[in-house]
Order: sequence, then C-alpha cells, then structure tokens
Amino acid sequence: MKTKIVGIVLLASASVVTGQTYIGKYDCGEWFTKPEPKTWLLGYLSGFNVGTLSQMGFPLNYDPLKKLNSSEQAYLWMDNYCRANPLKTVLDGALNLYKELGVEK
Repeated sequence: MKTKIVGIVLLASASVVTGQTYIGKYDCGEWFTKPEPKTWLLGYLSGFNVGTLSQMGFPLNYDPLKKLNSSEQAYLWMDNYCRANPLKTVLDGALNLYKELGVEK
C-alpha cells in the first residue's frame, strides 16, 4: 500500500506544472520548444515504474529504469521518438520508452 501511495504522489507531483495539470497533454512539438515536458517525462517514468512494479509483484530492488545511465539518455530517446512521430504525445513516447526498457518477470 505504501508503494502505491508513493507512486501516486510522484505521478501527481510530476504532473503539476505552473498550476496546471498535464497528464499526457504535451505533444512532440512541445518536447522541442518547452522545458516542462522533460521534467514531466522523468516524473512520469518514476511514478509509472513504482506503480507498475508494485502491482505486478516485483521485488523493490527490481527497476527497469536502471538501464538508463542518465536522464540525458531518456531525453535523447524522446528526441528520436518525437522526430519519428511528430503527431504523438510525450505520454506515448514515455510508454514506448518504458516498454523498450522491458519489464521481464
């Protein structure tokens, strides 16, 4: 239960930017023109990770995000995703990145 609460708090805090809530509302054009989507991406990945792993019964030390060595790698991945999919959203990219990192049980 505690893990679920932490995940929800992380997701909620990462989603609030300048007084407005953005859950998947950043598009790929905004990815290149605004700084907020980068902060949102990291918060979303962290919250999604905690929630997903706790729901699937993974041990707390398992973390697919450890495959990333830095936030810059996530940003570069999203740069490439948005160039290839300009009509998609940052949420679409975040889910694809998480899927690519893989959750193996």
